[in-house]
Amino acid sequence: MDKKKAKILLIDDDADFVDSTRTVLQSQPYDVIVARNGDEGLRLAREKKPDLILLDIIMPVKDGFTAAEQIKKDPQIKN
Repeated sequence: MDKKKAKILLIDDDADFVDSTRTVLQSQPYDVIVARNGDEGLRLAREKKPDLILLDIIMPVKDGFTAAEQIKKDPQIKN
C-alpha cells in the first residue's frame, strides 16, 4: 500500500540553501515545492495546500514576517 507523500513548501531566496534542503527532504517521503519569495510562497500555499511550510525571514519582495502574518490570516491556508 502506497502512503501519500507529505507536501512541504520551502520559501527561500537562497538558491544554495534551497538546493541542499530540497535534496535532504526528497530523500525522505516528501514532495517539495519551492518558492523564491513571499508573494510566490503565498500563491503556492493557496494552490498546493502544503502540509508544512518552511519560511525564510529575510527575502526580497515580501519578507517572511509579512508572509507569515498573511498565512495566519488566510482561512484557506492558516491551518
